[in-house]
Amino acid sequence: MALSNLKGYSQGCPTSGYPSFYQCSELWLFVTNYPDCHCLPSTLLLPQSGFTSLASFPALAQLDSINGNITCDECSLDSLVGLENLTYVGGSVIINEPHGTLVNLQGLNNLSYIGGSLRIEEAYDLESTNGLDNLDYIGNNIWLNDNSLVEITGFENIHHLPGELYFNEQDAMLDLSGFDSLITIGSRVRIWDNTVLSSLEGLNNVELIGGNLDINHNDSLVQINALDNLNTIGGNLILSKNETLDNIESLSLLMNFNGEIMIYQNTLLTSLDGIENIEADSITNLYLAECASLSICSQPNICQYLINSLGPSTINLNNSGCNSVPEITAACSSIVIDELTPGEQFLVFPNPSEGIINIQTDNSIGTSIKIYNTIGEMVFSDDNLKPNSSIQLHQSPGLYLVVLKTSYSTATSKLILK
Repeated sequence: MALSNLKGYSQGCPTSGYPSFYQCSELWLFVTNYPDCHCLPSTLLLPQSGFTSLASFPALAQLDSINGNITCDECSLDSLVGLENLTYVGGSVIINEPHGTLVNLQGLNNLSYIGGSLRIEEAYDLESTNGLDNLDYIGNNIWLNDNSLVEITGFENIHHLPGELYFNEQDAMLDLSGFDSLITIGSRVRIWDNTVLSSLEGLNNVELIGGNLDINHNDSLVQINALDNLNTIGGNLILSKNETLDNIESLSLLMNFNGEIMIYQNTLLTSLDGIENIEADSITNLYLAECASLSICSQPNICQYLINSLGPSTINLNNSGCNSVPEITAACSSIVIDELTPGEQFLVFPNPSEGIINIQTDNSIGTSIKIYNTIGEMVFSDDNLKPNSSIQLHQSPGLYLVVLKTSYSTATSKLILK
């Protein structure tokens, strides 16, 4: 695309001396002066008053690319029809508080490249992003903030978003369907203040978030199961003020992490099951507060973080069992040692392990061991385990369940492979 623009300049486009932006009303002069130029060298400002349609600006038909932004800042348009020839915007597409009744993005149907961000804010009549039929690339962020969207479409070809995904104050959206093709998001994800959002469906294929994952104040969010492929967060994990969120188990693939864990004011959340695969030494701060139902916090990594004082922690105003550091560390003792029968002990160590684990048990006969991954597949079995045995495992890093059986009873232990 850059090469095509250079070619455009050689056919009569201005290379210097042009203004930093053009009003639509000024385009007639531009096309008069540069009749063979199809690339506007800087930003295009859409009309703020007096025009509800772009039909009054036939000079737009000469443009197939804009090197700067295309900006609707309080523009008066009811439609973007008239921009059908645009295939390239080198900067951002910005729609901020349009004063017309803009209900969709029809008119941008041939736009394939946005070098900067797609930013849509306070578009209270906007019901759909329909019109982005051919969009193949966004170079920075997707910001959807305080709109009336009921449908998200046009992002089917966007697999890798280099910047941020903001999804804020979308009071009619039940989920995030429309972002189903996203695999990586280079910077933070912020999902805030969405009144009826009940799930994160649409983020099912996201594997990597380069910055923070910040899910805040979504009053109807019950579960985050759509994040079951997420394995990397480069910043903080922040879950706060989601009144109906009752579990975070779908985060169990999350292993690559570097930041704070901040979980607070999630009234129905009962357990930290789901974050057990985060390495303890990759946590820079632990904040667990004001979760009235939270009583199970003794994940192996949380135990390791607290017992070894790997970083600061604030833990209070949760339910019994998770209401203070001493309460959690007291529960930690049962993670690797489970009682089989009176006098018998089952010990798995080291935990976490790099592949070789030692199994220590007092029982000398009739002991079997089975090890399962998080989706219930058995990855190791030995029906005649000898006391004080060593086992070499070749499985991928993650959380596993060790099940030890004797003729008298059964015990289980969580195991982390790193």
